[in-house]
Amino acid sequence: MRHKNSLYLVIVLFFSFFVVSCSYLQKIKDRIQGSPEIEGAEDLSNLDMESGKTGSDSGQIDGLNTVYFDLDSSLLTDDVKETLKANKAWLDNNPQVRSLLLEGHCDPLGSEAYNIGLGKRRAKSALSYLISLGLSADKMDIVSYGEEKIFSYTDNSLNRRVNFVPQY
Repeated sequence: MRHKNSLYLVIVLFFSFFVVSCSYLQKIKDRIQGSPEIEGAEDLSNLDMESGKTGSDSGQIDGLNTVYFDLDSSLLTDDVKETLKANKAWLDNNPQVRSLLLEGHCDPLGSEAYNIGLGKRRAKSALSYLISLGLSADKMDIVSYGEEKIFSYTDNSLNRRVNFVPQY
């Protein structure tokens, strides 16, 4: 009888492990391919403000643009510096903006902890450059979302970014 109970326990544990593994693998697949709840969601980068994208990521603020980084980098390229100069000009022409939030983002290739740090370094790099252009540090703040807010599930280069969110 004791042997029979042990066998049942092993079978139950095996099936429990199998169910948990399948659920975990489905979450990984969803993360890579996009959310299955949204019909046809392979690339979510073209969604509008209702998608939760704000600031420069929304594509709705003319003249305020997201900056993109190379893989595993927070270095500002010449293109990024030009975009940051244009963003400063936009801020100069929009005095109703009380402050600016710089959101650092990453693709999902690294660990969560590493990506939080990398997103912070990206936001700090952009912040430092904007300060060097004459913007007040008191009117800007940074946050890192790491890999938490994926912009595109098909093009990781679009996830390596700093998004600019004006506060009115």
